[in-house]
Amino acid sequence: MPMRMNFPQLDVDDLATTIRQSMAQQQQQSSIVSATPPIMNGSKPPELKLQPEFQPRTADRYHVNDLLPYHDRVFVEAAYRAILKRSPDEAESLRDLKRLRSGVNKIDLLADLRLSPEGRAKGVRLDGLLVPALIRRLGQLPLVGYPIRLGVALLRLPKQVHAQREFAGYVLAQHQEIADFINLNADRLNTIAHQHQTIAHGTANLKQQLEALRSETATLRMHVADYTDPRLEPIYVELEDRFRGTREEIKERFREYLPYVNAQAPVIDLACGRGEWLELLGENGLEACGVDSNSLQAEQCRARGLNVTEEDLFRFLQGVAHASAGAVTGFHIIEHLSFNGLVTLLDEVMRVLRPGGIVIFETPNPENLVVGSNYFYLDPTHRHPLPTELMEFLFKNRGFEQIEILPLHPWEDGRVAGEGELAERFNAYIYGPMDYAVVGRKVGA
Repeated sequence: MPMRMNFPQLDVDDLATTIRQSMAQQQQQSSIVSATPPIMNGSKPPELKLQPEFQPRTADRYHVNDLLPYHDRVFVEAAYRAILKRSPDEAESLRDLKRLRSGVNKIDLLADLRLSPEGRAKGVRLDGLLVPALIRRLGQLPLVGYPIRLGVALLRLPKQVHAQREFAGYVLAQHQEIADFINLNADRLNTIAHQHQTIAHGTANLKQQLEALRSETATLRMHVADYTDPRLEPIYVELEDRFRGTREEIKERFREYLPYVNAQAPVIDLACGRGEWLELLGENGLEACGVDSNSLQAEQCRARGLNVTEEDLFRFLQGVAHASAGAVTGFHIIEHLSFNGLVTLLDEVMRVLRPGGIVIFETPNPENLVVGSNYFYLDPTHRHPLPTELMEFLFKNRGFEQIEILPLHPWEDGRVAGEGELAERFNAYIYGPMDYAVVGRKVGA
């Protein structure tokens, strides 16, 4: 029966839109991750601080020992903030750092700041600075300076050795902190890199799915364009009336299927057309329903009191409960489907059949040369003939068992008289079964 398969257009478009939105969301998440510092447990990672942070006092009074524990840039910053109550500008910072790194003593730098005009104006008291600053100034005098420096050095030697050991331990501890910090952030960076790879992989997969959907949508739209045009419905009805046969002839042909479905109600007939099979099932006391996308044929069936739904058969099957049908039948519908649609149909039928349920599909027999080369194309909505070997393979592949191939409707009146292999082969190819049915069963729980 001709079918109208317009539902994939809506479903595929909706799914494609969802995929585009998901791709955009993943790309946005990727950019956020790359622009944001690594986060662990919802908090920012700890900053690496190798020296304590200087805290100015409100009393404007310090001891030199409050500032001497700081080193290099941090010391310069602490000295200015303590004595001058401000941070050094760039030129001051570079100048004093250069002095410290060239060997100038911290005491000298503190004294210079405290005795500068700005330092005097601020009036900050720096206890413990006067004596060491005076000694260092005396040590810079000509002649007497050297003995003073030597004496101070000798007196401070034990303390200097101890300080050197402390400094070595301090440096080692600083190196360990740096190593721990690097290792921690290396782990964080690895985590972020893994997240980026996951997002990139997911985005690539989504792009592939979207391209596949676009290709499939284009193919579906190309092949179902004729079915979606309501103007063609009466043409299909007239085609069937012209070439299908009378209702009485079709009902008589369908009788050979009754033994297969006698204990398999309810029966679902896909693309039920004029409803001859549904009518025959009802006459034999079997519960049955049908579906057809042709509104004219569906209305004709309902006028005869048949239970028929006007809908796409795929959408109809999606609404059927799992393992609820005893039999699913379809007469001259599978030749209208793409390969993808045929596999999808078999999977849906397997889902809706209960264990022990049966499926029957009848289709033109391409082994009959007249059918395969001529009669098959009387219906312009046919896609291509389906050989028996192909359908038997697909039934097995999708899980059906106890498969039968039933040759149907040979043209007995046209057979050529004669005996022998040549006559038999000629009659088989030209006047043999014009249709066949493939029967399969869903076995097991």
